Amino acid sequence: MAQLYKLFVAFLFLASSTLLAAQDLPIVGISTIKETVNDWSRNAKGENFQAMLETQMAKVGRFKIMERARVDEILAEQGMNNEVGDGRTANGGYNIAGVDYLVYGSITKLGQRKSGMATGQFATASLITEMAVDIKVVDASTGEIRKAETAEAMVKSAGGMATGSFATAKGAGDPLADVQRMAAKKVASLIATSIFPIEVVKGGSVIYLNYGSSILDQGDILAVFQPGEELIDEATGLNLGSEEIFLGKLQVTSTTDKFSKAKLLEGEGPAKGDLVRILEKAPEAGSSSNRSAPVEKRGRKI
Repeated sequence: MAQLYKLFVAFLFLASSTLLAAQDLPIVGISTIKETVNDWSRNAKGENFQAMLETQMAKVGRFKIMERARVDEILAEQGMNNEVGDGRTANGGYNIAGVDYLVYGSITKLGQRKSGMATGQFATASLITEMAVDIKVVDASTGEIRKAETAEAMVKSAGGMATGSFATAKGAGDPLADVQRMAAKKVASLIATSIFPIEVVKGGSVIYLNYGSSILDQGDILAVFQPGEELIDEATGLNLGSEEIFLGKLQVTSTTDKFSKAKLLEGEGPAKGDLVRILEKAPEAGSSSNRSAPVEKRGRKI
Protein backbone atom coordinates (compact mmCIF):
# COMPACT_ATOMS: atom_id res chain seq x y z
CA MET A 1 0.00 0.00 0.00
CA ALA A 2 2.82 2.39 0.91
CA GLN A 3 4.57 1.60 -2.38
CA LEU A 4 1.36 2.34 -4.32
CA TYR A 5 1.00 5.66 -2.48
CA LYS A 6 4.58 6.64 -3.40
CA LEU A 7 3.95 5.82 -7.05
CA PHE A 8 0.77 7.91 -6.98
CA VAL A 9 2.61 10.90 -5.46
CA ALA A 10 5.40 10.56 -8.01
CA PHE A 11 2.84 10.52 -10.83
CA LEU A 12 1.14 13.66 -9.50
CA PHE A 13 4.51 15.42 -9.22
CA LEU A 14 5.44 14.51 -12.78
CA ALA A 15 2.07 15.58 -14.14
CA SER A 16 2.17 18.91 -12.29
CA SER A 17 5.75 19.56 -13.45
CA THR A 18 4.76 18.88 -17.05
CA LEU A 19 1.75 21.19 -16.74
CA LEU A 20 3.81 23.99 -15.23
CA ALA A 21 6.42 23.63 -17.98
CA ALA A 22 3.69 23.81 -20.63
CA GLN A 23 2.25 26.94 -19.00
CA ASP A 24 5.62 28.65 -19.35
CA LEU A 25 5.84 28.05 -23.10
CA PRO A 26 5.39 31.10 -25.38
CA ILE A 27 2.00 31.35 -27.08
CA VAL A 28 2.28 31.86 -30.84
CA GLY A 29 -0.51 32.88 -33.20
CA ILE A 30 0.04 32.35 -36.91
CA SER A 31 -1.80 34.95 -38.96
CA THR A 32 -2.84 34.72 -42.60
CA ILE A 33 -0.04 33.91 -45.02
CA LYS A 34 -0.64 36.23 -47.95
CA GLU A 35 0.08 35.46 -51.57
CA THR A 36 1.90 38.03 -53.69
CA VAL A 37 2.36 35.69 -56.64
CA ASN A 38 -0.08 33.99 -58.97
CA ASP A 39 -1.15 30.43 -58.15
CA TRP A 40 -0.57 27.71 -60.66
CA SER A 41 -2.36 25.10 -58.57
CA ARG A 42 -5.25 25.16 -56.14
CA ASN A 43 -3.02 23.78 -53.39
CA ALA A 44 -0.77 26.84 -53.67
CA LYS A 45 -3.13 28.88 -51.51
CA GLY A 46 -1.62 30.46 -48.42
CA GLU A 47 -4.05 28.54 -46.21
CA ASN A 48 -2.37 25.29 -47.20
CA PHE A 49 1.08 26.58 -46.26
CA GLN A 50 -0.29 28.12 -43.07
CA ALA A 51 -1.68 24.74 -41.98
CA MET A 52 1.70 23.11 -42.66
CA LEU A 53 3.46 25.83 -40.65
CA GLU A 54 1.10 25.37 -37.71
CA THR A 55 1.75 21.61 -37.77
CA GLN A 56 5.52 22.11 -37.95
CA MET A 57 5.51 24.65 -35.10
CA ALA A 58 3.49 22.25 -32.95
CA LYS A 59 5.96 19.44 -33.69
CA VAL A 60 8.82 21.63 -32.42
CA GLY A 61 7.27 21.31 -28.95
CA ARG A 62 8.51 24.66 -27.63
CA PHE A 63 5.39 26.73 -28.20
CA LYS A 64 1.69 26.68 -27.56
CA ILE A 65 -0.03 27.31 -30.88
CA MET A 66 -3.22 29.33 -30.83
CA GLU A 67 -6.04 28.10 -33.06
CA ARG A 68 -6.38 30.01 -36.30
CA ALA A 69 -9.99 31.04 -35.60
CA ARG A 70 -8.92 32.61 -32.29
CA VAL A 71 -6.06 34.44 -33.99
CA ASP A 72 -8.56 35.97 -36.44
CA GLU A 73 -10.74 37.04 -33.51
CA ILE A 74 -7.76 38.69 -31.80
CA LEU A 75 -6.77 40.58 -34.93
CA ALA A 76 -10.36 41.77 -35.35
CA GLU A 77 -10.37 42.95 -31.73
CA GLN A 78 -7.27 45.10 -32.21
CA GLY A 79 -9.50 47.95 -33.32
CA MET A 80 -10.99 47.88 -29.80
CA ASN A 81 -7.61 47.51 -28.12
CA ASN A 82 -7.74 50.68 -26.06
CA GLU A 83 -10.93 49.39 -24.45
CA VAL A 84 -10.19 45.68 -23.97
CA GLY A 85 -6.37 45.56 -24.14
CA ASP A 86 -3.96 44.88 -21.35
CA GLY A 87 -3.61 48.54 -20.46
CA ARG A 88 -0.08 47.99 -19.18
CA THR A 89 1.47 47.93 -22.64
CA ALA A 90 1.92 50.60 -25.27
CA ASN A 91 -1.35 52.21 -26.47
CA GLY A 92 -3.44 49.72 -24.52
CA GLY A 93 -1.40 46.80 -25.83
CA TYR A 94 -1.85 44.07 -28.38
CA ASN A 95 -1.64 41.39 -25.73
CA ILE A 96 -5.21 40.12 -25.91
CA ALA A 97 -5.74 36.63 -24.51
CA GLY A 98 -2.08 36.28 -23.60
CA VAL A 99 -0.56 35.93 -27.08
CA ASP A 100 3.22 36.39 -26.98
CA TYR A 101 4.11 36.39 -30.68
CA LEU A 102 2.19 36.84 -33.92
CA VAL A 103 3.62 35.47 -37.15
CA TYR A 104 2.85 37.19 -40.45
CA GLY A 105 4.03 36.14 -43.87
CA SER A 106 3.86 36.47 -47.63
CA ILE A 107 4.61 33.91 -50.30
CA THR A 108 6.95 35.88 -52.55
CA LYS A 109 8.00 33.14 -54.96
CA LEU A 110 6.21 30.05 -56.15
CA GLY A 111 6.86 28.44 -59.49
CA GLN A 112 8.90 26.09 -61.59
CA ARG A 113 11.97 26.39 -63.77
CA LYS A 114 13.52 24.04 -66.28
CA SER A 115 17.11 23.07 -66.81
CA GLY A 116 18.63 20.73 -69.33
CA MET A 117 21.53 19.74 -71.50
CA ALA A 118 21.77 18.17 -74.96
CA THR A 119 24.66 16.93 -77.02
CA GLY A 120 24.32 14.82 -80.14
CA GLN A 121 21.69 12.15 -79.47
CA PHE A 122 21.90 12.50 -75.69
CA ALA A 123 19.73 14.92 -73.69
CA THR A 124 18.74 15.43 -70.05
CA ALA A 125 16.12 17.71 -68.54
CA SER A 126 14.83 18.49 -65.06
CA LEU A 127 12.02 20.52 -63.54
CA ILE A 128 12.67 22.45 -60.30
CA THR A 129 9.86 23.68 -58.03
CA GLU A 130 10.81 26.74 -55.96
CA MET A 131 9.21 28.66 -53.12
CA ALA A 132 10.16 31.67 -51.00
CA VAL A 133 8.34 33.07 -47.95
CA ASP A 134 8.95 36.36 -46.16
CA ILE A 135 8.16 35.98 -42.46
CA LYS A 136 7.84 38.56 -39.68
CA VAL A 137 7.62 37.67 -35.99
CA VAL A 138 5.89 40.43 -34.02
CA ASP A 139 5.92 40.93 -30.26
CA ALA A 140 2.20 40.88 -29.53
CA SER A 141 2.56 43.09 -26.44
CA THR A 142 4.25 45.99 -28.26
CA GLY A 143 3.75 45.47 -31.98
CA GLU A 144 7.53 45.49 -32.46
CA ILE A 145 8.97 43.32 -35.24
CA ARG A 146 11.39 41.00 -33.48
CA LYS A 147 12.53 38.98 -36.48
CA ALA A 148 12.20 39.27 -40.25
CA GLU A 149 13.56 36.52 -42.46
CA THR A 150 13.20 34.97 -45.90
CA ALA A 151 12.93 31.18 -46.14
CA GLU A 152 13.57 29.52 -49.48
CA ALA A 153 13.05 25.93 -50.55
CA MET A 154 13.38 23.98 -53.78
CA VAL A 155 12.80 20.40 -54.89
CA LYS A 156 13.53 18.55 -58.09
CA SER A 157 10.02 17.88 -59.35
CA ALA A 158 10.82 15.79 -62.40
CA GLY A 159 13.72 14.65 -64.49
CA GLY A 160 14.31 12.75 -67.67
CA MET A 161 16.94 11.45 -70.04
CA ALA A 162 16.89 10.52 -73.71
CA THR A 163 19.50 8.89 -75.90
CA GLY A 164 18.76 7.65 -79.38
CA SER A 165 15.45 5.77 -79.29
CA PHE A 166 15.57 5.25 -75.50
CA ALA A 167 14.02 7.68 -73.01
CA THR A 168 13.16 7.64 -69.31
CA ALA A 169 11.44 10.10 -66.99
CA LYS A 170 10.55 10.39 -63.30
CA GLY A 171 8.41 12.90 -61.43
CA ALA A 172 7.19 13.63 -57.91
CA GLY A 173 3.53 12.98 -57.07
CA ASP A 174 2.90 16.42 -55.50
CA PRO A 175 5.97 18.67 -55.83
CA LEU A 176 4.08 21.73 -54.60
CA ALA A 177 3.22 20.05 -51.30
CA ASP A 178 6.84 18.92 -50.99
CA VAL A 179 8.29 22.39 -51.45
CA GLN A 180 5.68 23.95 -49.13
CA ARG A 181 6.48 21.47 -46.38
CA MET A 182 10.21 22.12 -46.75
CA ALA A 183 9.59 25.88 -46.54
CA ALA A 184 7.36 25.38 -43.47
CA LYS A 185 10.14 23.43 -41.77
CA LYS A 186 12.65 26.20 -42.50
CA VAL A 187 10.30 28.90 -41.20
CA ALA A 188 9.61 26.90 -38.01
CA SER A 189 13.35 26.47 -37.57
CA LEU A 190 14.00 30.22 -37.97
CA ILE A 191 11.34 31.10 -35.40
CA ALA A 192 12.15 28.36 -32.90
CA THR A 193 15.94 28.75 -32.90
CA SER A 194 15.73 32.53 -32.55
CA ILE A 195 13.89 32.03 -29.23
CA PHE A 196 15.37 28.68 -28.16
CA PRO A 197 18.77 28.21 -29.88
CA ILE A 198 20.05 24.79 -30.88
CA GLU A 199 22.35 23.67 -28.07
CA VAL A 200 24.54 20.76 -27.12
CA VAL A 201 22.92 18.90 -24.23
CA LYS A 202 25.67 16.28 -23.92
CA GLY A 203 29.16 16.04 -25.41
CA GLY A 204 31.41 13.07 -26.06
CA SER A 205 31.97 10.67 -28.94
CA VAL A 206 28.23 10.96 -29.61
CA ILE A 207 26.95 14.54 -29.35
CA TYR A 208 23.34 15.08 -28.28
CA LEU A 209 21.39 18.15 -29.45
CA ASN A 210 18.19 19.64 -28.01
CA TYR A 211 16.15 19.51 -31.24
CA GLY A 212 14.80 16.49 -33.08
CA SER A 213 13.34 15.77 -36.50
CA SER A 214 11.10 18.86 -36.42
CA ILE A 215 14.18 21.01 -37.09
CA LEU A 216 17.11 18.74 -37.98
CA ASP A 217 17.60 15.98 -40.53
CA GLN A 218 20.11 13.18 -40.81
CA GLY A 219 23.06 14.48 -42.81
CA ASP A 220 22.72 18.16 -41.80
CA ILE A 221 26.06 19.95 -41.40
CA LEU A 222 26.25 22.16 -38.31
CA ALA A 223 28.65 24.74 -36.85
CA VAL A 224 29.22 24.75 -33.10
CA PHE A 225 30.27 27.78 -31.05
CA GLN A 226 31.22 28.50 -27.47
CA PRO A 227 29.23 31.54 -26.24
CA GLY A 228 31.16 34.43 -24.78
CA GLU A 229 30.51 37.86 -23.28
CA GLU A 230 27.39 39.75 -24.34
CA LEU A 231 27.94 42.91 -26.40
CA ILE A 232 25.79 45.94 -25.51
CA ASP A 233 25.58 49.12 -27.60
CA GLU A 234 25.94 51.85 -24.95
CA ALA A 235 24.33 54.50 -27.17
CA THR A 236 21.08 52.59 -27.72
CA GLY A 237 21.17 49.93 -25.03
CA LEU A 238 20.66 47.27 -27.71
CA ASN A 239 21.97 43.79 -27.11
CA LEU A 240 24.15 43.09 -30.16
CA GLY A 241 24.62 39.45 -29.31
CA SER A 242 27.67 37.86 -27.79
CA GLU A 243 31.20 37.00 -28.72
CA GLU A 244 31.51 33.47 -30.05
CA ILE A 245 34.42 31.09 -30.39
CA PHE A 246 34.11 28.72 -33.34
CA LEU A 247 34.79 25.17 -32.18
CA GLY A 248 34.17 23.02 -35.23
CA LYS A 249 31.67 21.28 -37.48
CA LEU A 250 29.18 18.52 -36.71
CA GLN A 251 27.07 16.20 -38.82
CA VAL A 252 23.68 14.91 -37.69
CA THR A 253 23.73 11.10 -37.66
CA SER A 254 20.20 10.38 -36.41
CA THR A 255 17.09 12.16 -35.16
CA THR A 256 14.16 11.38 -32.88
CA ASP A 257 11.06 13.44 -32.10
CA LYS A 258 12.80 15.15 -29.16
CA PHE A 259 16.56 15.17 -29.79
CA SER A 260 19.27 14.43 -32.35
CA LYS A 261 22.66 12.75 -32.34
CA ALA A 262 25.68 14.14 -34.17
CA LYS A 263 29.34 13.37 -34.75
CA LEU A 264 32.32 15.70 -34.85
CA LEU A 265 33.61 16.33 -38.38
CA GLU A 266 36.38 18.77 -37.56
CA GLY A 267 37.63 20.97 -34.75
CA GLU A 268 37.23 20.70 -31.00
CA GLY A 269 34.58 18.56 -29.33
CA PRO A 270 31.75 20.68 -27.87
CA ALA A 271 30.49 20.69 -24.30
CA LYS A 272 27.04 21.05 -22.79
CA GLY A 273 25.58 24.51 -23.44
CA ASP A 274 27.57 25.26 -26.60
CA LEU A 275 25.51 26.84 -29.39
CA VAL A 276 24.86 25.20 -32.75
CA ARG A 277 23.78 26.63 -36.11
CA ILE A 278 22.77 24.90 -39.31
CA LEU A 279 25.37 25.39 -42.03
CA GLU A 280 24.00 23.11 -44.71
CA LYS A 281 20.81 21.08 -44.89
CA ALA A 282 20.88 17.50 -46.08
CA PRO A 283 20.05 17.34 -49.82
CA GLU A 284 16.32 17.57 -50.45
CA ALA A 285 15.57 16.71 -46.81
CA GLY A 286 11.91 16.12 -46.14
CA SER A 287 10.98 15.78 -49.81
CA SER A 288 9.13 12.84 -51.26
CA SER A 289 11.39 13.14 -54.29
CA ASN A 290 14.42 11.98 -52.31
CA ARG A 291 16.55 9.54 -54.20
CA SER A 292 17.47 6.25 -52.61
CA ALA A 293 21.13 5.58 -51.86
CA PRO A 294 23.03 4.59 -55.02
CA VAL A 295 23.79 0.90 -55.40
CA GLU A 296 27.47 0.10 -55.77
CA LYS A 297 28.02 -1.48 -59.19
CA ARG A 298 30.74 -3.88 -60.22
CA GLY A 299 33.59 -2.91 -62.51
CA ARG A 300 35.74 0.18 -62.72
CA LYS A 301 34.24 3.64 -62.82
CA ILE A 302 35.09 5.59 -65.99
